[in-house]
Amino acid sequence: MPIYPLLFAAYPILALFAQNASEVRTSELALVLFAAAGIAAAAWLVLALLLRSAAKGALVAAAAVVPFYTVDRLLGPAEWVLGSLSELWVRKGPIVLNPIWIVLLELVLLAGFAFIVRRLGDLSRPTRFLNILAVVVVALPLARIATVKAPAAARPARQARPLASAPPFQVARRPDIYYIILDGYARHDVMASHFGLDNSAFLDHLRQKGFYVADRSTANYCQTPLSLSSSLNASYLDHLVKGLGTDQTELSNLIGRNDVVATLKPYGYAFVTFATGFEPTEHPEADRYLAPRVHLSEFQRMVVDLTPARVVWPDPRRLDPFQQARERILYLLDTVPQVARDPQPTFTFAHILCPHPPIIFGAEGQDVARANERFVLFQDGKVDGRFRHPEHFRDAYRDQAAYITARARQMIDRILAESPEPPIIIVQSDHGSELNLDMNSAANTDLPERMGILNAYYFPDGRYEGLYPDITPVNSFRVVLNTFFRADLPLLPDRSYFSTWPEPYRFIDVTGTVRGHEGRPERPASADSRPNSPDS
Repeated sequence: MPIYPLLFAAYPILALFAQNASEVRTSELALVLFAAAGIAAAAWLVLALLLRSAAKGALVAAAAVVPFYTVDRLLGPAEWVLGSLSELWVRKGPIVLNPIWIVLLELVLLAGFAFIVRRLGDLSRPTRFLNILAVVVVALPLARIATVKAPAAARPARQARPLASAPPFQVARRPDIYYIILDGYARHDVMASHFGLDNSAFLDHLRQKGFYVADRSTANYCQTPLSLSSSLNASYLDHLVKGLGTDQTELSNLIGRNDVVATLKPYGYAFVTFATGFEPTEHPEADRYLAPRVHLSEFQRMVVDLTPARVVWPDPRRLDPFQQARERILYLLDTVPQVARDPQPTFTFAHILCPHPPIIFGAEGQDVARANERFVLFQDGKVDGRFRHPEHFRDAYRDQAAYITARARQMIDRILAESPEPPIIIVQSDHGSELNLDMNSAANTDLPERMGILNAYYFPDGRYEGLYPDITPVNSFRVVLNTFFRADLPLLPDRSYFSTWPEPYRFIDVTGTVRGHEGRPERPASADSRPNSPDS
């Protein structure tokens, strides 16, 4: 029985997953594998009927796997060859080839191969060989996946736990809570010194609206999943990530099933999240998951990009990752204020992937993305294409930051205007900017730039006695719960940790460096001892 067509169809997906196993949840793999196996089985059935042989149909179906997953890989070399041939006599510049021509060429070659296979005799021995080969080939990425996933799989499943027990009495008010993350938004001093952007008007506007701006705040961690896992569980991560190896997918569970929401649930709060396109903050299992349309996950999009589906998809914009990113961000900015209309108290987690790369907005919000560039969400994006030089990235980041600053100001004003009762709003960046970032080295990174963050709070009635200028996100919700829900949570020391991308859980304490001095004594744990104004 030839099983190798199904295994060969699964191999490219397994190989791609193995390369990203530490960042993609295993559940993401099942749907894509099922679709690939279904397409391969359907092709095998049709070819077996046409060739009147299951073995011959399997051989042609297996051969079809190669062109199915190589359209994107063949496009570049084909354009280069045609461009080189066209310049033998007259220089005319590069040739841009429609991917459909690659698909048609592969179909012609496949038809020729099917014609040859139809004339072959007994295929029992080749079938046995290909079955064995397919098993061996598939075993390689599976071994890699098992190596990465085994430590996390061996851990008992973690359940979110309330940080404080709900008291027997009801709290007087249950304000809506908005946790708004501007990803990669530099602190005001860094924004001015590194990018030439003065955002003091934005901060002054927040103060005029009644916000407390913690203007010396720093991030607890230098990577988004680490930072948000910490702030949403109001805890440092040492015990939460113990035994994970290098697998970062558990951080998604720490974000989506966090202790802060578990604490608020007994008070009747609904958890509201938005589509982000960033795996760790994609949580459709929340009480309310809001998205502009059904969209592909990051891993699913990577798989589709390998196949002819990117050519024949009915709406090309749905596969343009830059267009999708713009659509999600604009939808979130427009929709967050509408949550205030919900009669149930809500905890809204709004992760805005901006001004973090990729650069998709100009200073006025215009589309500045270039579809022929690589879409990435990590620091390497700043050196791709037109951002190869630091000054190009500096200018592009400044423009994108200027736009998202203006839009965030509008969104916050709308939240305040549309809320029937004064809400709690926390506007933070998860980490700073990345002009001088090396995710493989703390020594080569501008740590004050990377760790300096925006951190502003709006509390009903201006109850800011628990806040102070250098508060870090790990204490944000401890202050909220103490102030508004009668909790008695001790505040934690404000520390900052750097870790590299290959070893995310090897934390290096850089608190002294990011604050400009070593050996600073920790503040007392009691909230009562906190200064209540920036001048204290």
